[in-house]
Amino acid sequence: MAIQDTFQISNHPRQFALSTTRVNEYDKRLPGAIVVGVKKCGTGAFRAFMRRHPSIRVTDREEVHYWNDHYDMGLQWYIDQMPFTTPDQIAIEKSPAYFIYPDIPRQIYKDISPHVKIIIVLCNPVFRAISDFVHVKERHGDHIKKYLTWLKHNRSNSVPLLSKDGNLQGRSFFDPNSDVQRVTGQGRSSDFPDWYKDASRLVGQGYSPADTFESDVLDANGNINAKRGVLDTGFYAKHLKNWLNIFPRNQILLVDGDNFKNKPAQELQKLEEYLDLQPFFTDDAFYFNATKGFYCLSKPVPYCLPSSKGRPHPDIRKDVIDKLEVFFKASDDKVKQMFNQSFSWMSH
Repeated sequence: MAIQDTFQISNHPRQFALSTTRVNEYDKRLPGAIVVGVKKCGTGAFRAFMRRHPSIRVTDREEVHYWNDHYDMGLQWYIDQMPFTTPDQIAIEKSPAYFIYPDIPRQIYKDISPHVKIIIVLCNPVFRAISDFVHVKERHGDHIKKYLTWLKHNRSNSVPLLSKDGNLQGRSFFDPNSDVQRVTGQGRSSDFPDWYKDASRLVGQGYSPADTFESDVLDANGNINAKRGVLDTGFYAKHLKNWLNIFPRNQILLVDGDNFKNKPAQELQKLEEYLDLQPFFTDDAFYFNATKGFYCLSKPVPYCLPSSKGRPHPDIRKDVIDKLEVFFKASDDKVKQMFNQSFSWMSH
C-alpha cells in the first residue's frame, strides 16, 4: 500500500509542499548523485553498467533534463521521475546536457542539496566533437535547416532564439507558451512543435546544418571556427569552472570515458569509492566481446550493451584532427591543473 509523505522544500523558488510516494520501505527520493555530462562521452553506457550495482537505482527515463527542459513542471515532477529506493540505496539521474549551462550548478545546489554528488564523464574532445556532429546531423539536421528557413522568412526582433548559455531575452529557461504568442500572436505550447524548440536551442548554441565535419569546424581560411557548438562543449575547463564555483572539488567525480571503454571495471570502482558503496565491480567480471566491439559484464548477471549503441563516424582528414588536438590542448592542460588528474587521451 502506498503512503504519501509531504515535506517542504524551503529554498525552492516556488515554495510549495512536495510529496514522496512510499511503497513499503521504498521511497522516491531526490537524487544523491547526478551525471551532468558530458554528452557523447559514453554517459549512456556508464549509466547502463553502474545501474547493475545493487545499491544504485537510476531513473526510468534515460535522461530527465529537468533544469534545461522541464523546470516549469516543478520539483514535484522531478521527484516523480526518481526510482524507488531503500535507505541504503542511492538514486541517480543522468542528463549530460546540464554540463554547459552556467546557471544549472547553482540551481541544483539550491533545489536539491549542497551535498549532492556530481558525476562528469569526460572523453577526448576531438572525437567527442565528431560524435556530436554525427548525432546532431542525423537527429536534428533536417530540423535545423527547416528552422533556419523559417527564420529567414519570419525574422523579427521577437523571434525566440536560445543563446549558448540557455538564456532567452532575460529568462533562464524556455517558455513556449509565451514565445509562440510573441512570434505568431496566437497559440499555446501544444501549437509549438518540439522540433522548433530543439532546433532553436541548437542554433543558439552554435550548431549548423553543415554536410561535413570539416566544413562545420573550419572557417573559409581553413582555421578552426571556435564558435561552433560541436567544439564548445569540449572546452571542459571553461564549463568545469562553473561547477567548481558552486561545488567543492571532493563533490565532483571526473570519469575517464575513454578509459571506461577499455577498462570499465577501473572507472566503476572509482564510482563505488566516490559514493562509498560496497565493492561490486571486479576486474574479472568483464570480458571483451569481439563481435560487438566493446566490453560486457559476465557476472553476477551477464549484461551487454545493445549492438545498436553508437554510430559509425566518417573519416576525418588528419590535418583537421591535428589542428583540433592543438586547439583543445590548453583546455585539457587546465583541467589537469584544476583537478590534479590526467586522462587517457592526454599527452603525459
